[in-house]
Amino acid sequence: MERRAAAVGAMPVGHDRASDEIVWRPNDDYVRRSRLRRFMNAQGVASFEALLERAATDPAWFWDATIKDLDLQFYTPYTSVLDQSRGLPWTTWFPGGEYNWVHNAVDKYAAGPQATKTALIWEGDDGAKRQLTYQELRAEADRLAGALAALGVAKGDRIGIFMPMLPETVVATIAAGKLGAIYIPIFSGYGAESVATRLRDAEAVCLITADGFYRRGGIVPMKATADAALATAPTIKHVVVCRRLGDGRAAMAAGRDVWWDEIVAGQPAEFATAHTAAEDPFMIIYTSGTTGRPKGALHIHAGFPIKAVHDLAYCFDVQEDDVVFWLSDLGWMMGPWLIFAALINQAAMALYVNAPKDRAFGEFVERAGVTMLGLVQI
Repeated sequence: MERRAAAVGAMPVGHDRASDEIVWRPNDDYVRRSRLRRFMNAQGVASFEALLERAATDPAWFWDATIKDLDLQFYTPYTSVLDQSRGLPWTTWFPGGEYNWVHNAVDKYAAGPQATKTALIWEGDDGAKRQLTYQELRAEADRLAGALAALGVAKGDRIGIFMPMLPETVVATIAAGKLGAIYIPIFSGYGAESVATRLRDAEAVCLITADGFYRRGGIVPMKATADAALATAPTIKHVVVCRRLGDGRAAMAAGRDVWWDEIVAGQPAEFATAHTAAEDPFMIIYTSGTTGRPKGALHIHAGFPIKAVHDLAYCFDVQEDDVVFWLSDLGWMMGPWLIFAALINQAAMALYVNAPKDRAFGEFVERAGVTMLGLVQI
């Protein structure tokens, strides 16, 4: 399959886009296969310019057509696409509808013919490798959701996820959505106070972390950082620890800390996904805080995930046989974006924990069969 790459980010100062040379043009077969072209044909739209104009003047038409084209399934159909009765800044989306992004990312595929299709390809700094199918990914998320529910975590509760990009990190985000809980992605390189600030602000009741992880040939003692953060995050009642190192270095606080593998043992591989309303929140993602106190943006089930799948389908033309890799951490916006966008589009996602180091990075991209590579220019 033809490979594609995307480099996204701020352009150099003084860069003139108009002077860029066109380095690649799609052939006729590629254009015919294009998801955007198929969408336009189905809607009877003759040109891209016409599509832009109609989408801008009639967003209700555009997003309703997009929902149907992408087969985004609602538990309860929406009564209208958007409601602007309170004014444009307070628009509500898909009123009356029940929608959970997890159903569209894993549940519907795990129960269908795509169940054994690869959903996740991961490689760690120490050479460890794992792959999960859609069916396996759902089963792991269901077990964790059941374990969290047994701890008392419920719909609307806030869960901090302070982890590197492991398979368990994806599982944790899905499990939170299954519960109808709200998760807070936290950059794996943060210090204790940065972690604590986000947990305090969101009044999180649970933190999911790892005992540590490998990076650049060394060990990052993540659990120790989490423990220091929890000294000033009094709302946390439970800490779930993933054994990435498994070397016994992580101190466990009795009555608060539990090992991931122990609490999921014996949990059933099926957990009913919560029927959340379209506007129910599922994530609070924070700014870096480099210019002041970190600010949290609250995202809804039928918001960010739908826009993410739209972007990857129509702007990047990702299809079911693609492998998508965006070099990111969960605490950066592109981490959650990758999870929603790749899975809902039935593509496989690739995760790489190590820092990109020329040859090793390229070799991972080759081994994983990445067909869409995303980087950020900084």
